[in-house]
Amino acid sequence: MNVFRILGDLSHTASKCILIWAIHSNQSAEGVSLITQMLYAGVFVTRYLDLFWTPPISSIWNFILKNFYILSSLYIIFLMMKVYARTREREKAWRLGAYCLGGSVLLAPIATAIAQGKNFSFFEMLWTFSIILESVCVIPQLLLLRQTTVPTVIDSFYLLTLGSYRAFYILNWIVRLASSEHHFEWRAVVFGIIQTAFYVDFAWVYWTRQRVKLRNGGVVDSDDLSRGFLVSRILGRGDTSMDDEESAPVDGVRGNGSAGASQKGGNWGPRGISVSADEDVMGRTRQSESRAKDDVSAGLLGEDDSEDEIWSSARDTNGRLDVDNTHTLE
Repeated sequence: MNVFRILGDLSHTASKCILIWAIHSNQSAEGVSLITQMLYAGVFVTRYLDLFWTPPISSIWNFILKNFYILSSLYIIFLMMKVYARTREREKAWRLGAYCLGGSVLLAPIATAIAQGKNFSFFEMLWTFSIILESVCVIPQLLLLRQTTVPTVIDSFYLLTLGSYRAFYILNWIVRLASSEHHFEWRAVVFGIIQTAFYVDFAWVYWTRQRVKLRNGGVVDSDDLSRGFLVSRILGRGDTSMDDEESAPVDGVRGNGSAGASQKGGNWGPRGISVSADEDVMGRTRQSESRAKDDVSAGLLGEDDSEDEIWSSARDTNGRLDVDNTHTLE
C-alpha cells in the first residue's frame, strides 16, 4: 500500500458513487451504457473470487472495496433495467461488446501462459481475463456518447475520477518497481496503460469541445469525438446518430406513418429511449384518442367539444396519464 494505490482506490470508488448519485439525481440513465456496466460487473465478479477463501481480517480495506465494486456494479444495472428502464437508450454496440468479451476470453490463457508458464491455475486465468476485459470495457460507453447529441447524466466528475483511477495505479506500479519489493506485473501494466489511453483520449475531446451544460451533464457529438486519436480509429468516423425522429420508430410507427417492424425488439421512443417500462400506456392512450375522435365524427360528441374532453376520455380508459409519458410523445 502506498499513496498512489490509495488514491487510485478512492478515485475508483468515487466514480461509482458519482454515477449512482447522477442517475438518482436526474432520475434517468440516459447516456449510460448498459453494455459497459455489464462488462464491468463481469470484471469484478471474475477478479474478486478470492473473497470466498480469503478471510476479511487479512485486509479490511480490500474486503470492503471488492464487495463495494461488485455490489455497486450490480446496483447500477438494476437501476438501468428496473428503476429507470424507460430512460435507457437503445445501443448499437452489442456486437462490439461481444467482441470485447470474446477477445478477452481468447487472450486470457495466452497472456497467463506467458506470465506464469504452462502450469497456471484457472483462477489466475480469470484474473488475467478481468484485467484484459477492463481495458476495453469503456468502448461501448464511448460509442453511446458518440451517438447521443442530447445532455446525459454522464458528467465531467465521473469521467475524471474514472480516468484518474488507472492513472494512479500506473504510478503505484512504478513506485513498487522502484522500491525494494521490485514488483512488476506486466499484464496489469500493459492493459492498464491501454485502458488509461482510452480515458485520456476521450477526456481530451470532452474537455476541449464540451458545448452544452444541462442537468449536470454535457454533450459530445460525433464531430467532436472524431477529433480523438484512439476513439476515431477504434469506432470509425461514420455517422452513428440516432436522434432523427423520422428514422427512429416510436411505438412501432415510423415517420411516414406506417407501422414498422420495431415491435420485435421492444418499444423505443424518440432518440432510442426505451418506453418499455410504460406497459403500453402510450399505445392505449392513442387508441382512446382515436375512439374519441371517431365519436366526434359520428356525432356522438358535439362539434364544440374541446380537445380536453378527448384527452379526458383517454384518461378514463387508462386510469391516468403520466407526465413523463406525454413528454415522450412530443
